[in-house]
Amino acid sequence: MQTLATYVDALLNGNGAVSVVHSETQREQWEDQGFDVSREVTTSRFANGVVIRRAVEQDSFPSGLACAECWIEYTVLATGAAGTVEPTCKRFDSTCREAYWLAWHRAP
Repeated sequence: MQTLATYVDALLNGNGAVSVVHSETQREQWEDQGFDVSREVTTSRFANGVVIRRAVEQDSFPSGLACAECWIEYTVLATGAAGTVEPTCKRFDSTCREAYWLAWHRAP
């Protein structure tokens, strides 16, 4: 079994023992209640056959927060030679929470 964090680290930072061989990104934008909303969905295939989808949605709502709210979701679409990747789905409501989770899983 491999952890989802291993693949997220490779996607975001290019780190780790796994490598991305192909990525495809789809983007869309729309207006909702006067605010611009964007969604980006990237599907990445790794050398070992694992396929991960990362979806990020955010809006232009003004925020005084240091880490503005957005919605991030990782989904394992295929496990390939890895056998199992856990968890198979992970959601975050900000990039800060995503970064903290990733740092936690990198710690020795």
